[in-house]
Amino acid sequence: MKALVYYGTKDLRYEEFPESQLKRSEVRIQVKFSAICHTDFNEYANGPLYVSATPHPRTGRSVPLVLGHEFSGEVVEVAADVTRLKTGDRVTVNAVDCCRQCELCRRGLGAQCSVAALIGFGRDGGYAESAVVPADCCHILRPNVSYRAGALVEPLSVALHSLRRAKVEAGSRAAVIGGGAIGLCTLQALRACGVLDVYVVEKSSAKQRYAEELGATEFIHTERADPRQVILERTNGMGVDVAFECVGSGPALETALSVTRPGGTVCLSGLLPRPIEFNWNNVLSKEKTITTTIAYNDEFPMVIAMLNGGSMNAEGLITRTLPLREALDTLTHFEEWGSTNIRTMIDMSA
Repeated sequence: MKALVYYGTKDLRYEEFPESQLKRSEVRIQVKFSAICHTDFNEYANGPLYVSATPHPRTGRSVPLVLGHEFSGEVVEVAADVTRLKTGDRVTVNAVDCCRQCELCRRGLGAQCSVAALIGFGRDGGYAESAVVPADCCHILRPNVSYRAGALVEPLSVALHSLRRAKVEAGSRAAVIGGGAIGLCTLQALRACGVLDVYVVEKSSAKQRYAEELGATEFIHTERADPRQVILERTNGMGVDVAFECVGSGPALETALSVTRPGGTVCLSGLLPRPIEFNWNNVLSKEKTITTTIAYNDEFPMVIAMLNGGSMNAEGLITRTLPLREALDTLTHFEEWGSTNIRTMIDMSA
C-alpha cells in the first residue's frame, strides 16, 4: 500500500509499505480521509518525540512507522473475535490505544495509561491507504457525519475534554487564546455547551474569518488591541470565567491569566516546547485555578453526536484537501503556510 512513512528527523517518505497482519481484537480500515496535524510536523522537524524510536512495549513497532492520528474510514476486515463492528461500518479512530487493564484505564483515564500505544506514533497510523487498529478504538459515525468530518472528531474531542477539565458551565464567558485548529475546536465546543460569550485572541488576521464563522463573540487581534483591555471593557471590568491557552507559550499563558476574573480558571491546552516562568503571586492573590488537559477520554461519542446534530461544524475547519502523494510536501513545509491553515485534509481516493 502507499503510505507516508516516518524514518527519523526530517526523513519522511511517500512509498510502498507492507500492510499489517490482522491480530486478535483488531480491524482493518480502508482510510478515507486523514487530517494533517502540527504534531506530525513537529515529529518530522524535531523528532522522534512521540514516535517510538525503539520497539514499543505493547506493539513492538518503531521507526520506520506510518504517521497519522486523525482519520476516518470504512471497516473492510474484522478479526474473528470482534463482534461490535462489521465490514462496511463507517468509523473514526480514537488514537489512544491504552492497555484497558491498569487502574488508570479502569478509572476511564486511558490517555494516562503508562503503556498506551498512540496510533500514528506507537503503531502505524492513518497516512496510508489502510490501517489496522484495535476494534475498541473505533467509533461508528452517525448518518449525518461525513468521512471528512469524521477525521476531525479527534481534535474536537481534545477540545471537549479541555472543557470538562475546566468544568465549564452554560451561561459563562470564555476566552480562547490562539485561533489555530485546537483553538477553533475549543470555540465550537464552548458554543455547543452553551457558553454565553467567547472571545478569540489571535495574532494572525487570516484566522478571523474562521473564528467569526464558527461563533466567536469577538475576534481580538493582538497586534491591534490589548486583549486584557478589550475583554475587561466587554465584561464590565470582571474578565472571563475561564480562559483556554491553546498556543503553548509563556506570553499566551500570561494573556490567559490576565483576562480571567478573580476565582476563574485557566486551562492549559497548548503543548509547551520549553519550561516557562511566571509570577505565581498573580495567581494566588486572585485565587485563580490553573488546570491542564491532554488528549481525551470518553469524548468521541459526544462529539459525533454534536456533529450529527449540527452543534459542531467540522467542515468549517478544513482549509484545503489534497491527495496522499502531495502530503509529503505539505508536511515538510507546514510552517510556511501555518498562519493561514487550519486543517489540511488528505483524500485517500484522490
